[in-house]
Amino acid sequence: MIQAPSSLAVADEAADFLRWLESEPADEVVDDLQALRARLGELLRNKGQKDEALRCCLKGGAVRGLDISARIRAQLQQSSLPLPSALHRASTGISTALAEMAQWLESLQPGSAPDSCASRRLALALCSEAFVVAAMSADTAPPGLWKLANGMVVELEGDASYFTMAALAAASPESLTARQLAWIADFLRNGLPELKLQSEGESLVGGWWIEPGADAAPVSVARRGAPAGGDVRHFSLVPLARVLGEHVEHLEAVIAAAENTGDVPEVELLDADEDDLPPGLTPVELLSLLRTLRERWVSSPLRMQARRPQHYAIQVCLGLRGLWELGRGRGEDGRVLEWQVLNESPGGYAIMCVTETGANASRPAEIVAGIVLGVRRQAGGAWAVCVVRWVRSEASGRIELGLQVLAPSYHAVQVAFRGATLKGVVPALALPAMEPMRRHAAFLAPAGTYASRRFVFVREGARVYVAQGRALGLDMQTASIELFRYEIDPYPI
Repeated sequence: MIQAPSSLAVADEAADFLRWLESEPADEVVDDLQALRARLGELLRNKGQKDEALRCCLKGGAVRGLDISARIRAQLQQSSLPLPSALHRASTGISTALAEMAQWLESLQPGSAPDSCASRRLALALCSEAFVVAAMSADTAPPGLWKLANGMVVELEGDASYFTMAALAAASPESLTARQLAWIADFLRNGLPELKLQSEGESLVGGWWIEPGADAAPVSVARRGAPAGGDVRHFSLVPLARVLGEHVEHLEAVIAAAENTGDVPEVELLDADEDDLPPGLTPVELLSLLRTLRERWVSSPLRMQARRPQHYAIQVCLGLRGLWELGRGRGEDGRVLEWQVLNESPGGYAIMCVTETGANASRPAEIVAGIVLGVRRQAGGAWAVCVVRWVRSEASGRIELGLQVLAPSYHAVQVAFRGATLKGVVPALALPAMEPMRRHAAFLAPAGTYASRRFVFVREGARVYVAQGRALGLDMQTASIELFRYEIDPYPI
């Protein structure tokens, strides 16, 4: 834990700043953030300050800044996208303030070697936190943040804050929810296996590379090779993926044991059996996240189909429940919105919505990576079912989504698994086979529905159709939904 410096013989401005740090934080996080940025700006405008005094104040300011960031992160976990304008300004403000303090710390003339190393590690911790908050806000990193971090880390043997930042960037944060990103950051800060930068990295398995002078996140060698002859550093996240593999195996055993005894695997189960994992996610959600991270840290996912720029209106229905109700004949009022297509490919879209941000403006349903939505070109057409792959919100009230098409149409059904702890039927979407991605029909249901090989489903229409299905495997699982292929069971029990 970074401790605020004690009172020192420094200039009056610095002494005033240190006294303010000793005061209680403001009740409203926005007020505390504004006061920190105003006082830091006033302090740094005075060119007569000594480097020692400035460094002392910046270390104290870092403590307050990290506390403010923790409070904003807690709000981000409880908010949906697009963020309310006040929270968007606060998250952007704290990311910028942390990055500025890191830049100021690095720019000061270094003292002794230990002091210089400590200041650089503190600056990297500020960079890492700035990136976490920006990612949780579905925003881009502050300009110059990666250039600063890449330049500092090459001067150190290894830095946990930098590799936390790099691993989070390698995980494709735009495809994860704020809760998941907060969990990953906490997990990484609990301790990392030894990770090192190397001058040569062609033989590294699951390799990544950075350019110290570039304002860019680490790049996977699977996506693009490092430039020849440049100043490049390499590293591998395979040691971190191996740690995740151990947790995956143990968590699979914990969940299987709970299901065999008829228990519902809740968060308390993890607190008892996974003491070295942060709380906050259910075991089922956590297992899916760990598997995803393990894959991405070894090999970054590649886009298989090019997307073509487009600009036309498209109708959107948000959420599995909304599509299910439309499929059962419910009215479209309040469920169908109009968005804009930015680009498209045979397998997906990028779409954008701009919402009003006034106090009385209506807000769309909760939007996070991993939810389901329907799209269609015009009223009366079939709804294509899509999953949200990534979310970006670089301006208040504006949100962009990357979509993967799961099926060109669907039917509303209800499913009930044998052996499920929670009895009763669950709303689901029946999806047709879609070659070559999926050779069997599938069901799209809320996360946690899949419980055994056999299940019963009901489809209503002119006639009620009841059948028993046999699940063929779970193809997709997010924090919100899961997709599993099935076939009609020829030997119902």
